[in-house]
Amino acid sequence: MTRPSCCPNRARWSLAAAALAAACATAPRPLVDFAAPDTRARFTFTDPAAFRWIEADGQPCLELFAAARYQPPHRSPLAIALLREPQLGDFTLRVEASQTGREYPHRDLVLVFAYRDPAHFAYAHLASKGDATAHHVMLVDGKDRRPVTTHRTEGVAWGNGWHRLELRRDGTRVEVRFDGELALAGEVPAWRGAAGLGSFDDTGRFRALAIVPR
Repeated sequence: MTRPSCCPNRARWSLAAAALAAACATAPRPLVDFAAPDTRARFTFTDPAAFRWIEADGQPCLELFAAARYQPPHRSPLAIALLREPQLGDFTLRVEASQTGREYPHRDLVLVFAYRDPAHFAYAHLASKGDATAHHVMLVDGKDRRPVTTHRTEGVAWGNGWHRLELRRDGTRVEVRFDGELALAGEVPAWRGAAGLGSFDDTGRFRALAIVPR
C-alpha cells in the first residue's frame, strides 16, 4: 500500500516556483534606462554640442538645449540622439518628454526608429498642430521625408510640463500615444534599425526612457 505524502503541497509549490522562474527568465526586459551608468556612452548625436545630460526633478535627463548644426542628406530632423545598439524589429519605446521651445504650430519632438543610416529611417513627429508636414509618421527613404500616416489627431498640447510618450512597432504597423491617447499611426517598411529621440528643429528634455523588444 502506498503511503500518502506528509507534505502534499510541497510538489505544487515547487511546480509554481519553477513556472514563475521560467516566466521571469523569458519576459522582455528594458534594453535601456536613463538610470543605468553606461547609458550615456550608448548614444550618438547628429550634433553633440546641442545635447547635454542634466538632472530634472531629481531624475537623470537628456536635454536638447540648442539648435543642432547638422546638414542631413535629405530634409529630415536636425537633432537626433541615437542609440547605437540594438537593431530593433518589433518593440515598445516609452519615455517622458518636455518640449521647452516656444508655442507655434510646428512645435515638436520626434521619436526615431528603424534607423539604418542618415538617408533611411522613420520617425514620429509630434507637433502642436498637424498639417502637410507636421504631426505625422514620417519616412526618409533616400529622399526628403514624406508622411506615411494612417491616423492622427489634430495635434498635441505640449504646454510646459512632462508628457508620457509611447511608440509601439509591430511589423509595418506603428502606433504612437501621447499621455495614453493614440496620437499617430502609420505604415512603414519592415526595416530593422536603431531607435532615438530628438526634434526637427526645436528643444526639449527626455527622461525615464525604456525600450522593450518583442
